[in-house]
Amino acid sequence: MTAPIIEVDNNVLEGFDKIGVSYRLFRSSQSVDLQRDYIRIPSGLYVARQRTLLGENWNETHKTLKFQGSRMPTPIEFVEFLRYVKLTNPKIYDEVTQVKSPWTAEWLDAKFEKRKDKMYILTEDGTKAEPLDEDTLMEDKCPGISLDSWLENPTSQGFPREDVKEGELYFWSPRNRRVARFAVSDRAGLFCGSGPFGGVDYLGVRAVRRE
Repeated sequence: MTAPIIEVDNNVLEGFDKIGVSYRLFRSSQSVDLQRDYIRIPSGLYVARQRTLLGENWNETHKTLKFQGSRMPTPIEFVEFLRYVKLTNPKIYDEVTQVKSPWTAEWLDAKFEKRKDKMYILTEDGTKAEPLDEDTLMEDKCPGISLDSWLENPTSQGFPREDVKEGELYFWSPRNRRVARFAVSDRAGLFCGSGPFGGVDYLGVRAVRRE
């Protein structure tokens, strides 16, 4: 006899994890229209046109995206996306980067962890860990750094370099046990000191997939 499929939320799944109950995740049968809902970058990366999962925290967002068959963009993928839409879809580029009210923000797949004398970046839902690029800017700039300078010459992991030009983009440098997000209100900023457990209604994610 086949076991029934039961829909539960992330709180229930977290409870299962804590007590060691095994379960299987089934993706929704609702098909995804990549041509309609996603923007294809030449490298084969598909990035959602719209932010979703508003109000979910960083941990919850990872779990929901996995269930949906997609994932959170890494900082370097976010840079790749912004570079592309700046040239091909200025409307979306402005939607992501331009100062406005109310707030908009989106999670990035980057968690930071201090190990001995080095800061590490964890991606792929925490399964991949590597030392943070030594050229990464490790000083807060409020304001600011140049958005164009960051996008034109990021580190290998997608962060501003130490020699990034000055500008109006706020930057909070990587902090231990914190995660990254890009946010815009009366100012725009790349914040690498956000808590993974806080979720607010203006904070979502731009889901990505690969071919």
